[in-house]
Amino acid sequence: MTKVIFTLFIFVAVLFYCNTASAKIWRVNNNAGVSADFTDLPAAITGASAGDTIELESSATAYSTGVITKRLVIIGTGYFLSGTTVNPNTQWNTNPSTVSVIECPFGSAGSVIEGLVISGEILLGDSDITVQRNLMSTGILELCFSHNSNADTIRQNYIDEITNNGTTFTASGLLIYNNIILSSITFNGAAINNINGFIINNDVGSTTNGAANFNVANFTLQNNILFSPSFGTTLNSNVYFNNISNNAVIPAGNGNVNSVANFTTAVYVDWGFGPGFSTDGAFVLASSSPAIGAGALNGSTVDCGAFGGPAPYILSGMPAIPSIYSLTAPTQVLVGTASINVSISSASH
Repeated sequence: MTKVIFTLFIFVAVLFYCNTASAKIWRVNNNAGVSADFTDLPAAITGASAGDTIELESSATAYSTGVITKRLVIIGTGYFLSGTTVNPNTQWNTNPSTVSVIECPFGSAGSVIEGLVISGEILLGDSDITVQRNLMSTGILELCFSHNSNADTIRQNYIDEITNNGTTFTASGLLIYNNIILSSITFNGAAINNINGFIINNDVGSTTNGAANFNVANFTLQNNILFSPSFGTTLNSNVYFNNISNNAVIPAGNGNVNSVANFTTAVYVDWGFGPGFSTDGAFVLASSSPAIGAGALNGSTVDCGAFGGPAPYILSGMPAIPSIYSLTAPTQVLVGTASINVSISSASH
């Protein structure tokens, strides 16, 4: 079972880079005085062809709702880019790429949504869609939006809740891995029996948002860190391997570790979100965390939680393209100056 999961990790990554390497890239920027291909997301979606990439650039002003009607890659600039404590080597422009709603109805199969701040929700209504490295701390990701959502991948996001929008469609073969999920994964109605897959290497639940609430059936849960999880009547319909929890809800055996003492201080570096740690950096494992080496994948020992395994969570959701995180240039240049010294630091995540 785990061997198949690892193969899928590789396939999704290769597919993503093949798409972006062979298609056109469109710039979207709504800042005054900036020359770009489009000033808003809907126009860019209309103008782009299937397989194209839309780069949604930094702005203090949110972009309009995007309805993806073809296979597209939409890339933003990441999140948690400003504040008292910020993650290193993120981006020089600290404004994110914010969108209230992203809709993926039937016809959007194969699309990728990455690096956005979503204030409302992402609605998935087609198959083979990848949602990665997005911030939805007050938003919701909903599957089964007017159509089946089979084989979708939800990875490396900082997200509040994953649920279903409709109750008559399927979402089989889901891959939900390496996310920080603040509250719940809950599927409602008769559709719960048609929604299945793998929940691997996630952090679910937090002291600020409450206990991890699950309503899932026929899933494999593996290498997760779960804060006070509850499953209700669906507990025994799933299988569990190498999960860590502070209560004794998960069935014993299969490498599961229940009733971890002093959970909030033993597992993470600073789950109290105190000074010196970024919002998502607070979920990094403490040096003596019981989650270190407690997971297993493809016959290898891995850490439990979002930062473990072959596809670890990326701080600030930085996209896998180079970002300029430091820029030094003269504030004034005299007329007639032949050259100036400019220093740029960049990193690819």
